[in-house]
Amino acid sequence: MLGPVELQLFPSCYNCMSWSADGEIAVAAGEYVQILTPKQTTEKGANGSGSQATSQNWNVTRIRVNVFTNQEWPIIYPQKRENFSIGPEQSLSTVVGLAWSPPGLAKYRRCILAVLTSSLVLSFYDIGPQGKWSRVAIVNDCLNPYFKSLVDDEELRLRKFNIRAFSWCPPLKVPVAEQRATDYSVPPSESRWGMYFLAITNDDNDEVLVHTRRSTDVTSVSPYSFEVLSHTSVDEHLEDYQTTQPGTLFSSALKARTRATSISAGPWIYQPTRDSTSVCSALGNVAITWGTKLKIVRHVITLMSADQQTSAAVKYKVRCDSDEDTTSHGGLPSNYHLTGPLQWLYTDESFEIGLAAASFAGMFVLRFSRAAYQGQKAAGQVQVKEFPFYETTGVGMGDDPPRHWEQTTAMVIALDEESQTPILHLGTVGGYTATMTLSGIQQSYGLPQAPWKRQLENVREQLDIARDLGGYTIARIWGLASCDGLVVAAITVHTGDSIEYRTSAEERTTLIFSHANTELTESDLVLSRPVPDRSPDTLRKQREGVLGYILFVENGDYSRLSLSRKLLYAAACCAIVDSQNEKVLSQARKALDWLASVAKVDLADEITKCSTPGNTIEAKSTEQLNGLGQHLFEQCAICDAGMSWYSAMEAQCAAGHLFVRCGVTFLAIQEPGVSKLCSRCGIEYLSEDLVHDELKHTCRLLSDVFDTCPYCGGKFQA
Repeated sequence: MLGPVELQLFPSCYNCMSWSADGEIAVAAGEYVQILTPKQTTEKGANGSGSQATSQNWNVTRIRVNVFTNQEWPIIYPQKRENFSIGPEQSLSTVVGLAWSPPGLAKYRRCILAVLTSSLVLSFYDIGPQGKWSRVAIVNDCLNPYFKSLVDDEELRLRKFNIRAFSWCPPLKVPVAEQRATDYSVPPSESRWGMYFLAITNDDNDEVLVHTRRSTDVTSVSPYSFEVLSHTSVDEHLEDYQTTQPGTLFSSALKARTRATSISAGPWIYQPTRDSTSVCSALGNVAITWGTKLKIVRHVITLMSADQQTSAAVKYKVRCDSDEDTTSHGGLPSNYHLTGPLQWLYTDESFEIGLAAASFAGMFVLRFSRAAYQGQKAAGQVQVKEFPFYETTGVGMGDDPPRHWEQTTAMVIALDEESQTPILHLGTVGGYTATMTLSGIQQSYGLPQAPWKRQLENVREQLDIARDLGGYTIARIWGLASCDGLVVAAITVHTGDSIEYRTSAEERTTLIFSHANTELTESDLVLSRPVPDRSPDTLRKQREGVLGYILFVENGDYSRLSLSRKLLYAAACCAIVDSQNEKVLSQARKALDWLASVAKVDLADEITKCSTPGNTIEAKSTEQLNGLGQHLFEQCAICDAGMSWYSAMEAQCAAGHLFVRCGVTFLAIQEPGVSKLCSRCGIEYLSEDLVHDELKHTCRLLSDVFDTCPYCGGKFQA
C-alpha cells in the first residue's frame, strides 16, 4: 500500500495534498478533488507489482467542487476597480488549497475536508450515508453578517468576505481534573477532541479567527455553524513597505495589490485565567505571508461556562483578544523576501518553538522560546537563521556550489514515532528536498536530503530511460502531507530538453511514501492494519467500562436519570450475564432495586442473580410483557415473544429468532437499517439518527460519550 501510487491527474496548485488522521489523502486536481481511502486489508502481500499493485489497495473517489448554486455563490456584477477583479469573479473555481480538519469535527468524529477554490470560496465537504461526498457548508457565509455591522460600504464588503488563504488551528482541548481509577465517568468531548478554530485571511488583508462546530440538532439548516471571534488587519503603512521606493506611483499600486497569501497556525499554550468564572485560557500565534513580509497575529482565547445559553450544544462561551505581534520577527533582515509556505515546528513538551518561512532561494527559521512565543519581552529569545538552498550537482564559481533558485512549493511536519521528534520536510518546484529538526536549527552546514529523495529520482529516471532523454528530465514537487509518522509527496516528471505538450489523458501524478526520517523497507510496501483483539476476556473488560458508565450515571442517583429505564434494565442484565466485577454487579443490584420500586415490577429473579457472576435470565412470559414491565423488557418484533439474556453480544427470543445486540445499549437490533458499524472491528450499534422510538434521546446522549468504538477505538460508518 505504501509503494508509489500513480494518479491520472495534474495538480492545480502548490501544497496540493492533505492527509487526514483517518488515513484519507486528498489531492487537488483542477475542478476536482481526488480522495484516496486505504482499503481494509490484513494480508501480508499484494497481487501484481509496482504502482499498479499499490493502486489497487486504495479506493479512489473523485468529487467535483466547482459547481455552486446561486444561493451558495451569488452573482457579482462589475464593481469599482478597487474592489473588483475579473480573476476570482469569473474564474472556473479550480482548487487552490485544501486541508483536512483535526479529527472529531465531522460526523462520527471523522475529519472534514476544507476546499478553497479560485473564486475565493471556502467550502466543507463530507461523506454521506451512501458514500457520496457533498458540500455541507460554506465558510464565507459567516463573514458577510459579521462585517455588515462594521463596514457600511457594500462594495468594500465584497473584499471582506472573499477568502484568500486558511489554516486549521490545533484543537483547543479543555483541561479536566484527573479522575479516580474507580470513576467510570467520561471526559466531555471538548476535552477528548477539543474545540475547532479556523484562521483565514480575506481579500482586504484581514486575519479572521472563526470558531467552527458541528450542529447536533437534526432540525438545523446547516450541519455546521461558524462564529467570527475576531479580525485583525495586517496592512502596513505605505512608507514601511520597502520593496520599492516609498511615495512612488508604482509603490502605491503595488501596495494596493498586496495580499496575504500563506497562513499557518501555531500551537496553543495554556495560561492562568484572570477571571474566576473562566474555565481556561490559551494563547496561540498565526503566521501570515503578506506580500513578501512576515506577519504574526496573537490570539488569546478565554473559555467561560455557557450555562445560560439556550442551546445545549454550546457548553462554553468563547472570548478572543487579538492583536498583531510586531516584535517577535524583528530579527529578520529588512531585505528578506518570502515566496512560499509557512510551517510551525514544535511538540507539546518542547521548550522551544520554530517557524520555517520559505524565502527566495532558501528558508528562514525563527526559533522562539516559550516566553517569546507568548509575547513576553526579553532580549535574545527569538533567534533567526537563514538556510540557503544549494544544488547537489554541478560546480559553481569558486568553492561554493550553485544556488537553487526554484520556489518552495510544499512544507509539512512529520513526527518520528520512536523519538517523538518533529521533522520538517520541504520540497521545491525544481525537485530540491530537505529535512530539519528543532535541534538542527543551530547547525551551520547544509540541510540533509529527504528520505523520499531516492524514490523521486527513481521515478524521474524511469521517464528518462523510457523516452531516451539522456538525463534531461525534471521532477517537480507539488505537495507534501504526513500522518502517523509517514510522509507522502506528490511529484510530476517532465522532459527538460524541449517544450512539453501533453493532453489530459497523459496527465500523471505520482505519490511516493516514506517514514519521517528513513526510507521504506520491503515490509512497508504493503501496509497491514492490526487486527483488534477480540478475545472474550478483552471484550469483557471493555464492556465493563460501558456498563460502569451507564450504571453509575449521575453517581448512582437514578432520580435524575437522563437515560431510558429500558436501557438501564438492559445494562443491569448484561452485567449479570457478562461482568465479573463485583462493583459493577453491586451497582446493577441497586439499579434493579430502583427500577422495581419505581416501575412496580417484580425483578426478584434478576436481583438474586446479582450475587454471583455468569448467570442467565429467562425470557419473560406474555403476562409480564403486557403488564407494568412492558417498557422495561425486550420483546421480539417478529413474534412478540420475550427475549432471554444469555450473552452480551446476541439475543434470542422464545421462538428462536436471533438478533445482534448493540455494543453500547446492549439492546437487540431487531430492525434493518437502524444501525451503524465500527469501520475497524465491525461491531454493530444502534444509530442515534435512525431509531425513531423512545430510545432516540438515549442513543443520542450515549453517542456523544461513546463517539468512537469503545472496543477498538475505530470510527463509525453508516
